[in-house]
Amino acid sequence: MSMWARTFRVALATAVFTGAVSTLALANDEIEKKIRDEVSRRVNDAITKRIGDDVTSDIDGMPETGYSNSAWVTPSYTNITSDSDSLIEAAGSSFDSDLWTVPFGVDHRFGDNFFLGLSLAYATSSTDIDIDGSNIDSDFYADTYTVAPYAAYRFADYFFVSGMFSYAYTDGKSTMDDMPDEDADAQAYSGELALNAAAPVGDFILKGKAGWRYAYTELLENSTPEADDDSDVHTAVVSAEVGYNFDPIIPYVGLQYEHAWPENVPDAPEGDQDFLYVSAGVRSAVNDWFSVGAGFRAEVINDETNQIGGQLEFKARF
Repeated sequence: MSMWARTFRVALATAVFTGAVSTLALANDEIEKKIRDEVSRRVNDAITKRIGDDVTSDIDGMPETGYSNSAWVTPSYTNITSDSDSLIEAAGSSFDSDLWTVPFGVDHRFGDNFFLGLSLAYATSSTDIDIDGSNIDSDFYADTYTVAPYAAYRFADYFFVSGMFSYAYTDGKSTMDDMPDEDADAQAYSGELALNAAAPVGDFILKGKAGWRYAYTELLENSTPEADDDSDVHTAVVSAEVGYNFDPIIPYVGLQYEHAWPENVPDAPEGDQDFLYVSAGVRSAVNDWFSVGAGFRAEVINDETNQIGGQLEFKARF
């Protein structure tokens, strides 16, 4: 969905001397994929949570809504840094990124089982790039705009399928001391199909998801040959969440595992393709039409980056 991380390679390439450009462009392939996918992950997770809440709201034991429409917003912040075992640090560089993402959307429930919605998202990022043994100051900035229609169909009491398609445009720019700014625009097309489950077990609320995500990224502007290749990536996603209904407060914990298949980047070394995230938070109904929530998520297994962030959740039903 987001391509700012894909174009992050341009910032790295322009931030080093000519002899190191090729090495760094190859070394950070897994890093840029990880960062690029974070906006997509945030938007997908926000949509999945909203679908799960609404599609299952009339099941006995689940929090009831009684409304067919909803509007929601889930702002989040994520800090992403290179890991000491990563390809990028092995190549003599490191980075620290601050990413703010604001997905929001509206949706409608048709009858008992069909659900249709539209999400928009804005993300802005700032990345500081450090090069070992150099005092050169290099940074990368990007704004990403995403539109994502989504749908779900409940085919049994506790099971539903969901799907979404998204288009995202990134306006990126890299800067370096004593050098002109470098444009790094890109666009991406992505989609996700998933089988979801949500069920009450006593006062516990169990949720799960198994899905497949695909993204194709096209670089639109850059003058660095090492970075001039479009890419696609397939990702398998499995997640589980356990909440406890204190009515109206529901604290929860969750796990999400992802495995990414390599992009079509020629001659690029492959970094760690397995990702595990832990999350925790709380959701609560303020009244019968408005609910709020807050949570955090941290990456606990991956050799390429370190990642931690949090989000707020607001939802109105009508």
